[in-house]
Amino acid sequence: MKLNNSLKLSVANFALFWKLLLYKTIVIGIGILLFLPISKAVISAFEVGGLVDIIKQLFSAPVLQNLTQLSTLVLNVFSAIFASLAVLASTNVFALVWLMLLLFLIIPFLSKLSDVPASESVYSYMSSLNKKGFAINFVSMLGKSLQYSILKTLIELPFVALILLGVYGIATLSTISFSLAVFAPFLSFVFVVLMLSLNITIFSGWSPSVVVFNQRPCKAIKKGIKAVNRNFASTLSSFVVMLTILIGLTYLFGIYALFLVVPLMALVIAVFGQVLFFESQGMDYYISLDKIIKPRKLETADKIKKARYII
Repeated sequence: MKLNNSLKLSVANFALFWKLLLYKTIVIGIGILLFLPISKAVISAFEVGGLVDIIKQLFSAPVLQNLTQLSTLVLNVFSAIFASLAVLASTNVFALVWLMLLLFLIIPFLSKLSDVPASESVYSYMSSLNKKGFAINFVSMLGKSLQYSILKTLIELPFVALILLGVYGIATLSTISFSLAVFAPFLSFVFVVLMLSLNITIFSGWSPSVVVFNQRPCKAIKKGIKAVNRNFASTLSSFVVMLTILIGLTYLFGIYALFLVVPLMALVIAVFGQVLFFESQGMDYYISLDKIIKPRKLETADKIKKARYII
């Protein structure tokens, strides 16, 4: 039911997708500008390490050539990254440090600044059918967005590290035997989907909590996680389904699909997070002009859950 309502609300608020696409494009542009001072040193190191050729390969054709080729490609990407970073570390340490800051802190931080404004836009529609502008929300909630983005970027770093290590480990196993090489892409796909879904699920109630209760992010995170825990299994399974579809499109159509997948996922997370939060709090919400969803009140839902546990 939540997934169905979320899809309807995503369609009703699809104009937000184009605004998120524009914002993510601006973030990429800022990232490129910040990269320019070290671009010469980085590109030179990446050419020596073989990463430039790998990047050209990723952009020249769909990633999903066949199962064994995909395993080899993933392993080659990691090998080229390690070799390129080693070259960069030996030639320009500052460029290496700045590159790591850009990739893992600055760009993720800038990208997450849109989470709270997007959540506010969805909240306005669900609570009163008011389509509040994304730009207005971005400016008015900038203080909370800055706190939220800093905290979430730092908290998600372990997830990012674990995903990279996991994919590399699975790709390495593919070199042991042909049978492992065949199953490695499937295993890496499942691993990435599960880890991303787990990460998104845990924090999916965070920005809605900031918006709905007008709380500071450091305080809202507790209420957001509590809201998710009321429906953790169903929320996780819903994100697994959505991510499987979106990442599957990236596998099929290549890395270019990410330019559409990333803002689309941001819209879906904003909508589903608000639906999850409204229902966990027993709050009524609109999905269209003539349809209002009335979830069970919070106390009633908790009593039913406790009764099932006792039985």
